[in-house]
Amino acid sequence: MKGAGITALALGWVLLLPPALRGATDLPKHGGVLTMAIRRDLEILNPLVNTRSTDRSVRELMFEPLLGIDLKGNVRPNLAESWEMSREGKIYTFRLRRGVKFHNSQEMTADDVKFAMDYTMNPKNGARGLIFLSVVSKVEVADRYILKVFLKGPSPGFLSSITDIRAFSVIPKGSLPEGLDKPTHFPPGTGPFKFIEWQPQQRVVLERFNEYWGHKAFLDRVVLQPIKDATVRFTALRAGDVDMVEETPYEWVKQVVDRKIKGLSYASAAHKSFLNVEFNVAGTPFNDRRLREAVAHAINRNEILEAAYFGFGDPTDQKYPKGHVWYLDGVPSRSYDVKKAKELLQEAGYRGETIDFLARQGEEMRATVLQAQLKRIGMNIKLEVLDSGAYSGRIRKGDFGFTFGGGSPDPDPSTAYGPDLRCEPDLKKRANNDTGYCDPEVDALLKKAEVETDAAKRRESYRRIATKVYSDLPEIYIAFIPTFFTFRDTVRGFTTDSNGSFLWWDGGLHYAWLDR
Repeated sequence: MKGAGITALALGWVLLLPPALRGATDLPKHGGVLTMAIRRDLEILNPLVNTRSTDRSVRELMFEPLLGIDLKGNVRPNLAESWEMSREGKIYTFRLRRGVKFHNSQEMTADDVKFAMDYTMNPKNGARGLIFLSVVSKVEVADRYILKVFLKGPSPGFLSSITDIRAFSVIPKGSLPEGLDKPTHFPPGTGPFKFIEWQPQQRVVLERFNEYWGHKAFLDRVVLQPIKDATVRFTALRAGDVDMVEETPYEWVKQVVDRKIKGLSYASAAHKSFLNVEFNVAGTPFNDRRLREAVAHAINRNEILEAAYFGFGDPTDQKYPKGHVWYLDGVPSRSYDVKKAKELLQEAGYRGETIDFLARQGEEMRATVLQAQLKRIGMNIKLEVLDSGAYSGRIRKGDFGFTFGGGSPDPDPSTAYGPDLRCEPDLKKRANNDTGYCDPEVDALLKKAEVETDAAKRRESYRRIATKVYSDLPEIYIAFIPTFFTFRDTVRGFTTDSNGSFLWWDGGLHYAWLDR
């Protein structure tokens, strides 16, 4: 009976593990140091400034947002365990998790959250999160564990924005002096790892925080080593100099996935990048919708993925993948149809005139594939490849025929659709809307959806927007492109989210452990 009791206890403990660990044949081991090669170094030690790229990824191990978000895009509790919205949608009341400790062992309270938000909203501090909190008019402490946030107007996308430390992360009250954007040390955070040291261009060292409120890390330490060149990073992994690398080149990922390289495993950030084709609909020749539709029918998404990404990626006809909370049912899609594409070209009176396709350096492979696909239907496409600066200048002036667009998927459709589709007054100085598309109906729907607090009505507005985009074709959605972590087989339990985070709401490096 005693042995059966132990077995039942062990089984219960396994069932409490996160999904990433339940399939492991061995129970996790505590201890050890994991070294990961990252693609660039930190820039500054202020968690509320420059919350992008590597700075954001590294800080996610130490600092946390108020809320979380799952793989399907649902908002989840985090440092705030619950929240309520007022009837008019202008006041949010957050009840904070009790017993959360900062890395200096001080308990987190509503005063700390207010300080972080007020710091972010002060333009003098240069916090990137200012743009995310621009809808906030004031923040009040109602109780030690209750915070009230007053908005300037209804903003249903507000909750999604604070699931990300780009908006703000919580730090102790008074831990950052006003106007100091480059402190010499990180302030205390609430995350599962605490900051130990930063040696620029050499390493960032983090240590397990034993008082963490959530799942405590198995690892003793994480060492992050900046190695800019992706091939050099992977070579270091194969040589055993590091345990793990981010953004592995696709040709090497393919060999790891096919088990042609032994001793390595991988984790995929399935929807890290979004790829689309954008037309300059305000200029010739793509002010003719029939030409845009011809291109849409001529594109073979799988062929692009096979040639440019070794077959990795998920074709899409929407801005969100299937299964995501913002994938919209009832929006039509187009099939690959060379015959139909040729008919549309003939109908438009196209006679083989040269059309320019503008690409950035590094996009040559996928651009060449697209060029070949359009040649099949009789389109004469000239590729023009520019460095990033020259490319951006041409796009902003509207000096292009068509191009690739993309970026990372946004947690809320207001930022996924709005900037790309909203009318802009000066087509020679385009801020966000690269295509020059302007439709009064879409503009009105965007404005309505951005303040609509009824979930069903808001969803219907975005379904109508997506349907209108299908019809008008200012852009064509191509695919979600993944990125990959690769690591030695001795690294177990690591998962990432769709954006390739080092730590996310339901997993990350604090669940990783070393089987050695």
